[in-house]
Amino acid sequence: MSGYAYDLVLSGGRVVDPANDVDAVLDVGMKDGSIAAISEGIPGEKAREIVDLQGDVVFPGAVDSHVHVGRAERGVGYRMTAAVGVTTMIDFGSTMDEFLPGLADRGVGQTVGALYPINRELSDRHAPRGEIIGLVDEALEEGSLGVKIVGGHYPLTPDTTAEIIDVANDRGCYIAFHLGTTETGSHIEGVREIPQLLGNNRMHVAHANSYCRGMVDSPAEEILETMDILDDLGDQVVAESYLGTINGTGGKCSDGKPESHVTRNCLAMRGYSPTQDGLREAIADGYGNVRTEYGGRMLLVTGDEGVRLWEDADTDMPMSFPVNSPQSTFLAATAKNDAGDFIVDAISTDGGANPRNVAVERGMALVRYGALTLSELAEKLSAAPADMFGLTSKGHLGEGADADVTVIDGERGLARMTIAGGRPIMLDGVIIGCGGTVITTGEGAAAVRDAGFPAHISATEDTRLYR
Repeated sequence: MSGYAYDLVLSGGRVVDPANDVDAVLDVGMKDGSIAAISEGIPGEKAREIVDLQGDVVFPGAVDSHVHVGRAERGVGYRMTAAVGVTTMIDFGSTMDEFLPGLADRGVGQTVGALYPINRELSDRHAPRGEIIGLVDEALEEGSLGVKIVGGHYPLTPDTTAEIIDVANDRGCYIAFHLGTTETGSHIEGVREIPQLLGNNRMHVAHANSYCRGMVDSPAEEILETMDILDDLGDQVVAESYLGTINGTGGKCSDGKPESHVTRNCLAMRGYSPTQDGLREAIADGYGNVRTEYGGRMLLVTGDEGVRLWEDADTDMPMSFPVNSPQSTFLAATAKNDAGDFIVDAISTDGGANPRNVAVERGMALVRYGALTLSELAEKLSAAPADMFGLTSKGHLGEGADADVTVIDGERGLARMTIAGGRPIMLDGVIIGCGGTVITTGEGAAAVRDAGFPAHISATEDTRLYR
């Protein structure tokens, strides 16, 4: 590489970088994993490699602020996300023991962090503060970026939920919440409960659109109320929403009924009994979709074959239902407050191993429709989520930033190149990357490195929650 000013130059694409107020046809030069220059007409002889991107759109690498690539999925989601332009992502609900093996076996070069599912590890739905503190400390020491309360699926009491939020804030730990407690649920009542649980604390509200499926009021009424509540909370919350129509949940049953309260909700929404028999009927009818891996990606299977897979796994299979309202997803992605700021900070997927990694594709559809500008889409896919998690070298293309880039076909609106750390990891749908870097805190860096991974440090004070 000696003698070249740049390892790679992306030439002639429309560069959209809202963090630096850039929207113009420019060249992007990369060197040693960082952005080295953005300017017109970088001479080809200065680059070891040059790629012509005329007609394409160049975004800072997409940061998916809510995915699932750990646990039973064991890394299948890495290829699925790289294929759609994701360079950085946060797994919402894996311990490091669940998360790291998949990254080691199937990572494709992305930068990935994980939030610890704290309520799965508690001894009881009403746990003492001392136990919560111990789990938060353990999660951070093992390399987790923070913790997540999985309230919608496995609800805790309101007191315990509020205690976890308070401990995380007191500890300066990133805290995300899939809304719902034993007194409410994963719907609009869970949103209405936020202020009393939060007090003066701060937290990340996961997938804001998913509580607005029409279980209490109409989806339109629910999403408008959700936007009002989030806007009123201001800097106390950050939030993301997704554009997929299917959800993600679990099919595992015990004592004749699904363990996940979200699965029970999905069954009740279409008139099925919230029982194991009702779930079997929903799968057979084509409403419930069992997720299974085939050919290196997750597929949705329903009908008799879906029932067979579910029963062969003793019901312990990931599932999806087509329950998300297009009204809710549209408004959550586009709604602004009176100051002209987006109420929901970022567009995520809640995908990864769940085949709904459509943020770029459907985001570009919103641009074509006129609901978002290209710069606004880049903000919601890259700049805002990087800022949420304190990833100061990501989400923009300023000189010295990480050379993470998502290249989008300007006509089709699909990702055609994913570059992570200056290295292409996806070219026209073909995955060519390997390995990965783990986002962690200063407390977890030693554990991450001892496990054999590079560590990308996120300082708590740099996150939007605590800044």
